[in-house]
Amino acid sequence: MITLSNLESGKEKKQQRVGRGNGSNRGKNSGKGHKGQNKRGHVRIGFEGGQKALIRRIPKFRGFKQRDKKNQLHFSLDIIAGYFESGTEVTMAMLHELNIITNLTKKVRILKARSEMSKKITFAQDANIHLTKGAKEYMNK
Repeated sequence: MITLSNLESGKEKKQQRVGRGNGSNRGKNSGKGHKGQNKRGHVRIGFEGGQKALIRRIPKFRGFKQRDKKNQLHFSLDIIAGYFESGTEVTMAMLHELNIITNLTKKVRILKARSEMSKKITFAQDANIHLTKGAKEYMNK
């Protein structure tokens, strides 16, 4: 039975001796193969034999990600009007329910309509919904 008192010490595996004859299984080329740069000396990591190295072929990723990015979406007035009936007051919650915006969207900017609108919609006095000057003028006419 093996107990702590009669355990053998953790013997380390002997290092393989290379270049000691063909009978040793590591003779002649000592496990390095035939000729070539890898046999004769050290090749630095990432060296591809003179070919442009992968690290130099791929583009640099410049810039940075803004930590306090303002998740803001822009919509044209006629696009938003297409989702709602005439006379509806639009809120952020309604936009979210229709999957027009996501949870991450903090502000919505409504831009002037690109085409004529037949519907009249209004927007809740919400700090997160901002109408541009052109959109306000278009809605008031």
